[in-house]
Amino acid sequence: MREELYRFFGRSEETPKKAAYCNQRAKLKSDSLLNLLHIFTQKFSRNLYKDKYSLVACDGSVADIFRDETDKDTYFPPNNKSPRGFNQIHINALYSVLDKKFLDVLVQPCRKRNEYQAFCQMVDRSDNSTLSIYLADRGYASYNNFAHVMAHNQYFLIRCTDVKTSRLLGFSVDNVKELDYHVDRILTRSNSKKKRMYPERNKDYRYICQEVPFDYLDSECTEFHMPLRIVRIEIADNTYENLITNLPDIEFDIDELKDLYHRRWDQETAYRDLKYPLCLKAFHSKKYKYIVQEVYARAIMFNYCSEIAMHAEIPKRERKLQYQVNFAQAIKISRDHLRNRDKKRHINASGLIANNIEPIRPERTYRRQARFKLPMSFCYRN
Repeated sequence: MREELYRFFGRSEETPKKAAYCNQRAKLKSDSLLNLLHIFTQKFSRNLYKDKYSLVACDGSVADIFRDETDKDTYFPPNNKSPRGFNQIHINALYSVLDKKFLDVLVQPCRKRNEYQAFCQMVDRSDNSTLSIYLADRGYASYNNFAHVMAHNQYFLIRCTDVKTSRLLGFSVDNVKELDYHVDRILTRSNSKKKRMYPERNKDYRYICQEVPFDYLDSECTEFHMPLRIVRIEIADNTYENLITNLPDIEFDIDELKDLYHRRWDQETAYRDLKYPLCLKAFHSKKYKYIVQEVYARAIMFNYCSEIAMHAEIPKRERKLQYQVNFAQAIKISRDHLRNRDKKRHINASGLIANNIEPIRPERTYRRQARFKLPMSFCYRN
């Protein structure tokens, strides 16, 4: 911390002490940096798909924090891979695919993580002034998530497992290669057929037990109608995926839905840039509330760097491939530009970013490798 304060203030005798910095930081309210993230992001113009829709991806990621055996909400006991045990937080985020910015962040202790609940909370507090299409992986496929998006008159495109899709359809999808099917399900807490308002549609009813959260069924509203569109696509030889959506088939065909869901992967690369170039894996703090502050601060910094990088003009030349900004380098350049307090030393951030480019190879693919990384209790930065 002392070294970074010196780096920012130019090794001046007027550099604040670590204690002074921590005292000022303690005065911040728990939601101050989150509100700053929302206000800061709203200042930017939005890029829309078909001049109408905002593409919003939702996903989660974990991060290791300082090891504290007394914090039962984040601590995992020793095992064969981690002999000392470790602590983790779970980061949920809404990410604007076309704008390359984090719209919202919700941090949970890893032991108490609930992606369903996090998704609903972030959707409820989102700006619904424009139409949004929420893109999410199969970990977010639930009736409650669908209902929260529909309640705000928005759209979703969420991947679903074969088991859940078969239950939703009422028949198995094992031998189905391609499907574009509409269903209108009626959700209820009661399993009694005598209490159903539409007994002629018994096959459309789906029972939700009391233990499963669903926020739109109570004593006044005993049934909830949910029209859905179920799409099954082939992504490789004998490999299929199921997509649940409420997008109209007149405007979105199967190929377009496949392309839209593929865009969700941009959030995975955003998490990578957040963790490594922006050092989300190297927290300064040990207290949980301060760690959450650092997550919000890095999301703000990510959006700042992204806005600068998106406006950098790449020189036009005759090239075999199209080129894009190297975002990892753009983050480092933008960060140094923000840190620069020397009025005599000017940093041309846009020019430097435009000089660090890389080719776009859309057809190149790699097998995803799930490699275990040993949790580190505390990463000291240099």
